[in-house]
Amino acid sequence: MLRGVLFVIAAWLCAWPCAASQLLVSSAGVPDTTLSGSTVAEPRTPSAAMFSNPAGLALFDETTVDSSAAFSFADTRVDVASPSTYDETNSVFVLSPGIGLAIPRKDSWRFGFALYGSVGNKFDFGADASEGVPDDFFSEAGVFTLGAGVAYRFGDRLSVGAAITPLFGLSHMRYTLGGLRFKYRLNGPGIQGMLGLRWEPRPGLAVGLGVRTPGKVWMDGSMPLGGGDQDVDLELEMPAQVFAGVSKHWGERLITSLAVRWTDSSSFGDSMIEFEVTEAADSPFVPRAKDEWLVSLGVEYIWSELLTLRLGVGHANAIVGDKGVSPLLFDSQDTRVGVGFSLNLDPWSLDFMAGHAFRGTRNIAADEALILPGRYSIEGQIVMIGLTWRH
Repeated sequence: MLRGVLFVIAAWLCAWPCAASQLLVSSAGVPDTTLSGSTVAEPRTPSAAMFSNPAGLALFDETTVDSSAAFSFADTRVDVASPSTYDETNSVFVLSPGIGLAIPRKDSWRFGFALYGSVGNKFDFGADASEGVPDDFFSEAGVFTLGAGVAYRFGDRLSVGAAITPLFGLSHMRYTLGGLRFKYRLNGPGIQGMLGLRWEPRPGLAVGLGVRTPGKVWMDGSMPLGGGDQDVDLELEMPAQVFAGVSKHWGERLITSLAVRWTDSSSFGDSMIEFEVTEAADSPFVPRAKDEWLVSLGVEYIWSELLTLRLGVGHANAIVGDKGVSPLLFDSQDTRVGVGFSLNLDPWSLDFMAGHAFRGTRNIAADEALILPGRYSIEGQIVMIGLTWRH
């Protein structure tokens, strides 16, 4: 029963939306996602602090709860050379909730909790025998995080933090390979950790550093084969990540932030989906995976005590190698922009953002294609709403 509940929650949390490289989530919380994850030095919400820098929990002097819901629309297109008539556009809608909590305690201690998705994708290209496509391609995968963290403030300038992040992963696949139909669901638990540092060299200027340790998710399941089933296993190597950022206050109203993130996402290529009987079909979770670099910039303007305006831009490279691109999994260089605002109605604030990821295209030659050569493209939109409460 518990595993079934976790599977449903993970399906909500773990999808392509809010992702850099269309596979890795850029941030958590509405204000921080609006700013494209540039708030490593000064997280705006407890969930964002737990996502990129647990030392940021020290900023919350009141009990603070933030919650969010993301409504995401991904448009993917596959225009392949063989069969020549297969030109498929697919739209996917996903609802992704999240929540964070920061609790101040005496002697400069802060405690935090958060629930968010960290890795995700979904592709669904239907079968059309009349167009030479007899079988569908469906893939859905994700990892969600339930984290608990602590931060300690040394005076007014230096804070350190740490978090432990239990994980739950899922993968659902349908495709045909070598005339054999593959259809399976995998899910299972995992573990990862985080460390964080925040330093203010002078008032109005902050530097932040977050490090996510390597981790692992142990997933298993089965698929029909002949008159029975075969076991399917995946030990997913969760990548190490390094977040670095700076935040600057220009007077009392304007704040700018800049962040860079490196992700050891090539570890996804070392994570093998293994079949008990059909061993020749064993494959990496992300074929030919490469490391990701994400650069993000955010601008925030406090218009009044009631209204705060935000703008963010981000860019990340693709992490799926050319020889790994297929209708089951692909991405592109990811450039996105977000705009949003907060209405501050003490002790509540209402947060809103809208974002667009510009269309990116991959042209895969016949000698590079994993399954089908051709033109692959992806773009998306996201709308997020959230509430933050302080006491």
